[in-house]
Formats: sequence, structure tokens, C-alpha cells
Amino acid sequence: MQEQVRAVNLPDEPFGKYPLQISDFLSEHGRKRTFQTGDCLLQAGDRGEAVRFIVSGKASFVLSDDDNRETSVDSLGPGDVFGEISCLIGAPAPSDTRIVADEPCVLIELTAEDFEVMVKENPEFSLTLFRNLARQITRLDKSVQKNKTRRLALQNLISRQEHIFPEQVIGEYINTFTVKRIEELAETDGPVLIIGETGVGKEILAHKLYRHSRRYRSVFLFLDVLRTRTEYTTKFVDLGFPSTIQDSGSEQLKQFLGLEEIGPDGSRLVTPGYFDLTEDGTLLVRGIDQLSVEVQEKLLETVRTGMFTRCGGSSPQRTKLRLIATTELDPAQITPDKQPLLYELLARSVNVPPLRKRRREIPSLVDYFVNYYCVELRKRIGALPQETMKALVNYSWPGNDMELSTTLKRAILVSEGGVIKPQDIYFDLKRVEGQGKLNLLRLKKFKQALVSPLFPAVFQSAVTPFFFILLMLLFLGPADPMQNPAALFAWAVGWPVLIIGAFVWARFWCSLCPIGTLSKLAKKVIAFEKPFPQFLKNRSDLIIAGAVIFIIWFETATNIRHSPANVGILFMVMLASAVTVAVVFERQSWCRYLCGLGGMISVLSKASFVELRADRNVCISQCTSNECYLGNESIEGCPFGIVAPKLHSNRFCKLCGLCVKSCPHGAINLNLRMPGREIWEMRHTNTGTAFLIIGMVGGLLTEMISKMPIYAHLTQSLPIPDIGKFTLVFVLVLLTVNLISAGSTSVSRRVFGDTFSDNYARYGLALLPVALSGFMAFHIYYLINLGVQLPILLSEHFHFEIFRQMIIRIPPNVTHTIQRFLLVVGMLWSLFIVYKIGRAGEADTRKLFFGILPHALFVIFLTVLLLNAISHFFYAV
Repeated sequence: MQEQVRAVNLPDEPFGKYPLQISDFLSEHGRKRTFQTGDCLLQAGDRGEAVRFIVSGKASFVLSDDDNRETSVDSLGPGDVFGEISCLIGAPAPSDTRIVADEPCVLIELTAEDFEVMVKENPEFSLTLFRNLARQITRLDKSVQKNKTRRLALQNLISRQEHIFPEQVIGEYINTFTVKRIEELAETDGPVLIIGETGVGKEILAHKLYRHSRRYRSVFLFLDVLRTRTEYTTKFVDLGFPSTIQDSGSEQLKQFLGLEEIGPDGSRLVTPGYFDLTEDGTLLVRGIDQLSVEVQEKLLETVRTGMFTRCGGSSPQRTKLRLIATTELDPAQITPDKQPLLYELLARSVNVPPLRKRRREIPSLVDYFVNYYCVELRKRIGALPQETMKALVNYSWPGNDMELSTTLKRAILVSEGGVIKPQDIYFDLKRVEGQGKLNLLRLKKFKQALVSPLFPAVFQSAVTPFFFILLMLLFLGPADPMQNPAALFAWAVGWPVLIIGAFVWARFWCSLCPIGTLSKLAKKVIAFEKPFPQFLKNRSDLIIAGAVIFIIWFETATNIRHSPANVGILFMVMLASAVTVAVVFERQSWCRYLCGLGGMISVLSKASFVELRADRNVCISQCTSNECYLGNESIEGCPFGIVAPKLHSNRFCKLCGLCVKSCPHGAINLNLRMPGREIWEMRHTNTGTAFLIIGMVGGLLTEMISKMPIYAHLTQSLPIPDIGKFTLVFVLVLLTVNLISAGSTSVSRRVFGDTFSDNYARYGLALLPVALSGFMAFHIYYLINLGVQLPILLSEHFHFEIFRQMIIRIPPNVTHTIQRFLLVVGMLWSLFIVYKIGRAGEADTRKLFFGILPHALFVIFLTVLLLNAISHFFYAV
């Protein structure tokens, strides 16, 4: 501001509207003052000691709210007067108002005394002054109303905006050059263009620029042109806009410029656009290259002039917003004819290179992210193994920094023992999910049922009371298992349904299991949520294998089928163990790591034609919250502690549907697939699982042999109890089948050139169809021949004639035919899987033939044994 000087010649305009003597009076008594842009012309609390007349330039009447945020409510120009109200009434200007120069201004200032003299001597001027005051009050009222409309629109807009900074960690580590460029651009108010691929943190950099600018206390709005879904759009239907951003230039223009329309009553209705709502704040436009050329030219004109006209309007409006735009276009693709706005902004741009061109930064970024997420997730991770870091550095990272961030967060979640291993990281962004599969969740009714809060609670509420009825009948019912409905149901219906169900609906039974349901209820009463011991996690496959083989041994060695009370005791022991583990440890540790029955079903479910899997493309590119693992406010996380993209086997999923309900991106699929596909597509082999499958076949053979005359002939001379005889035979059969399998593996690995453990694990899994068909053939005998006794027994005890109508008798030869058919199908199924496994790693046909031949012969050998055992067992019982 310059020093005061006496005013001289006043221009005819705008002072020509005042009487001539007023101009003369101002020239004689006024003082000329000049102000620069941003200077305050009238301070809050001004006591009215002077009245000012604007000679040239423009200024804004500004109001401050409780948060010290300022809003322009009126514009003043040449000929306007201010300070006269305080002068006339003797009260200072309100503390929340001031007048600020929008451009260089020249004022004429009169003292209060001179102003009073001028008013008294010139009644015509007084009338003109009062008219101006009335106009100002009317304008101010309209401006206040307009501001309320803007505030309402702004509130509606912000309430619909996606929070674009969920990971503030992104962008905080950007290289020094980029940071300096951002800080340099933040010092000025001009528009800025940020260039970079998806995931480099462009929006975070924009927010960083905003935080370092003088507009930090003003509004920050975000418009995402790349999104078209309603929940991500920034249009607000309540204010008259369409629900999505249209591709047409006119709709995009309305988005920015706003809309003026004639209402039913003839009044003019204004719908604010982004230029109105942002005021003197900052507007971030993501994917600005998607705007039409027409819209870009309009935006460029507004950026240059600071003026715009609403769609349907006629009067130009002033805007002081700062535009920040982002694009994924390469600078070489930006031309003045196709991208006029971007081309203009290239001089004020920041180019963020992709992560693959900043590989030297990856180790430091990894350390930064790991430390950040360890604090957030309350986990402790040691230094990354060399092979893990090498895998991270060598990957191309198409999703850039954001993909690295979310990948490491997910790896920390699933890591065990405080170490991130290479298999905890997912790089298969280009992997095609669902090829050759049918996603059942595409069926609307099916998905509605699965995401319903009644699923699977409605089934659990039916099964759990039934479990207590069984327990009561086992303890209080007849001691004869053929007369006890609970015992008959357990062995004649329960076991066959579990085995067949593992093929039909995978591990879904574990979601209905009353033991799991009751342990979950106990957890709601008291829960210590301690981490399950790591050394037990690391050996869970061996624990499950031992538990399953123990169950097979225990069932026959103790002859538990003939003692309902002992069956009840077994159930009670399992329930007590499950409740104890649930109360002490996190999630459903019993079902996941210890339950032998669940473990057996989980292994058999690998052969099912149903699977629940995540679309990893969606998980890697979109997910940052991992709600499938962590859960949300209304839905708990995975009971088995599995992150959806890590799920690669039916063993670790009980189809409870929680991840389907909690996933905000719809990435979970429930697929119908070719049975056994999981086996030949496996990535990580496990010798424990292969040993378990071979052991299950051996245990089944032993159980059937124990009912044959040859068993009594071979063991009658042994001077040990019956349980010792069976145990000895059981161990010998298990050793025999495993030794034969080891011999097949030794021959095969020499042909293929792989390791013994890898060959044993892969081809041991190929025996799963033989094991499943063997158990189905064995238990279908009980279902057909003993299951028929259940309705007979119920009709006798409860005198329900309807149960007699349910009795279906199947001839023994039909039962035997079904058993043999199942075993043959299982053999062919296993042979096909053996071929698929071999073909996946060997292209040479001759080498392939000799490599898979030993395993194919072993499959045929086991099937022949099972066919003979089934035949003798069938006639023996």
C-alpha cells in the first residue's frame, strides 16, 4: 500500500452517477490511496473513522466462519462505497468481515467529519447512497442464500466422495527430486499436472502439494473421471445431477460449471458445479485426459481468466480455485489438438517414474512398508530372507508402489514365525481366474442366499439341537447299537454323509458341525485370543495326519461301533477339547489345526467339484483393507485365518461365506470345477498330506481285512490281546503301502530328475480319488444295508407309520455293483491325475510314459486290493 496523497482528477465513470458537486467535494477533501492484490481494504473491527470510494479495481467482501475459513459473499467495483455504515451508526465493523483487493485498487478516502458534511449538504447524494445500501443489502442476502446452497451442495458432495487417501504411507517416501518439485509448485497458485502410472501415488502427491500451499485451510475436492460406478462418482443426485458421469461433453461441463435453469414459478434455479463449490480451494481431477476436447478447452479458459459461465446461464462468474490434475498418459502422447489442457499444463507438471524404473528404491521401500504395517497390525517381522527380497526386486510391479504396499501388508498378515517367505507373496496379477469354471455366485438367488445373515446360522440352529438329542440317546438309549437310533444314525447315516459330502460340497460340513458352533458360542462368553503356538502350526499337517490315522485305527481297534455310550464319550471329549482350544486361542484353531475328523474331510474335499476362491487380479489391484482376513464392523474375519488370495486348497475353507459377505470388491467366487483339478494345479507340495492319503488307504484296507477269515487265521497264534493284534496288522499294512509308494517314487524321480520328497508329495496326492472312492464304497454298504434299519427302528419306537413308508430295500448284488463301480471310477480318476501331473512338468512323451508308469501301476495295485477287500468284506458281513 502506498502513502496517502491528495486526490486529483476523478474519472467520469463510475462517478458520473453521483451529482457533480460530489466529485468536486471528493477531489477537494479526499485522499487517494492505492492497494495491491491481496491487501486488506477494510479490517474487521474498523471504527468508521473514514469512508472509502473505489476509483478503480475490484475487491471482495469476505466473511469468516468459526473455523476461520473465509468465504467471499459479495464483489465491489468502481463507484462502490464502504465504511459508511460504521461511520453513520458509530459501531465498528463486525469481527468476522473484511474487504480484500482482488486486483490493484485505487480508493478515495474521506474522514468521518467530511463525509457527514457531504451528506448534509447534498440530499440527492444521500438518496443515491441509501439506494446503493439497499442494493448491497439485497445482494448480500442473495449471496448468503447462495452460500448456504453451496454449503449444502458441498456437504452432499463430500458425503459421497470416496476417501482417496486410505494409505497415507504411499507417497511419503517419494524420491527427493519429486518432493522438491512438489514444494516448488506449492509456493504458487497455478494449476499443476501430475503424470504417472497407476499406483505411483499421484493423488497422495496432490494432497501433499495441497498441504504445503497457502490454500491448506480451504476446501479440497476430488473428482474421479475414471470411475463410473455410482458409489464412486462425485455427482450428487439430490441436487439435480445424473447419477453417473456421462461421456458427453455437455454432462461433463455441467459437472464443472454448474447449471442454471428456469423453475416452474419462473425463478432461476442454480445447481452449483465444482467451480462454485471449490471457491478459492483446491480441486483435484483424476484422469483428466478422459475429458472431451471441448471440456478441456473450457477448463483451460477458466484457468487462464478465472471466469466461467454456468451451463444455461448468461452472467460470468469468478473462481479462484486451484486445479490439480492427474493423468496416466505419457508426456509424448499429449498433443495440443487432442489434449489442449494437459499440453498447456506440461510446463507445470510432475512426472513420477514407475517402480520398475526405481528398483534401487525397492529394498528401502520394503523396510518402510514392513515397519509401518507391523505397527498397524501389531505383528513382529524380522529381516526378510534374501530369496524373498530378491523376488520382490525382480518383479515388474505393474501396480507400482500401491501394489508393493498392499502385497507386503497381505504377506505380513499371512506370514508365520515372524518371517515373510517367498510363498507369502503373490505376483500372479496376469493369472486368469475361473477359466474352465462356473461361478455360482453369478446366479442372483444363489448369491443372495449366501450373503444372507441367515447363512449358515439357520443350518447350525437345526444341527446343534439335534446333536444334543443324539448325545442323550447315546447315553440313555439301548446299549445294543442296532436298537439305539443315535448309534445307528452315527454309523449308518452320519459317516457316509460326511464322506460323500466331502465330494459334493467340500468342507461345508465343518460350518454346520455342532462342536464348532458350540465352541464359537463359548468364545463369545470368554476368549483369551492367544496366538496358536507356532511350532504346532508348523506341524499341523503331521498332527492332522496322525489324528486321522488314529481315528481310523481307533474305530476298529476299540470296536466303538458296538458301544453307543463310548461313542457319546468320544463326542464329549471332542467337544470339551474344541471348547478349551477355542477359549484359549484365536479364531477356530481346533478346526484348523487339530480336529482329526475335520482334517479327514478337508483332505477328501480336495477332490470335490466345488471350490471357493478369490479372483487374485481383483485382490491385488483393488484391495487394501483385507477384510476377508480382518473382517469389518458387522462381519468377522476368516475363522481359519486365511487371506482370500492365499486360499489355494479346499482344505483351508469350510464354505462359511464370511469372506463373500465382507469383501467390498466382489472378488470371491464359488466355482464348479473339474473334480481333482486342485491336485494337478498345486504349487506347493506337502509330503505330510501325501503320507496321510496313503495311510488312509492302508487304514481302510486294514479295517476290511479285520472282518475276513484270513485275519483270524493269521493272528490267532499271536499271544497278545485283540487290540494288539489289530494294531500290529494296521502298522504292517501302512508300512507296506508306503514302502511300495516309495519304490514307485524312486523309479519315477530318476526318470523326471526331481527330488524324492517332491515326487512323493505330488504323486501321493494323485491317490486321493482312490482313497475317496474306497471310503465311499466302504460306507455305502452301511448306508444301504444299515441305514434302512433306522426308519424301521423309529417306526417301532415312536409308532410313526410314515417311517415305514421311507424303507427302501436294495438287493445285495446291486450294493456290491455300486461299490465296484465307485472303485473303478476312482482308479481311472487317479490315473488321469497322474497323467496331468506328469504332463505339467514333462513334454517328452517317452520320458513322460516311463516317469508316470510306476505310479500308474501303484494306483492299479491299490484298486485291485480294495476290490478284493470289498468283495471279501461284503460277503463276510
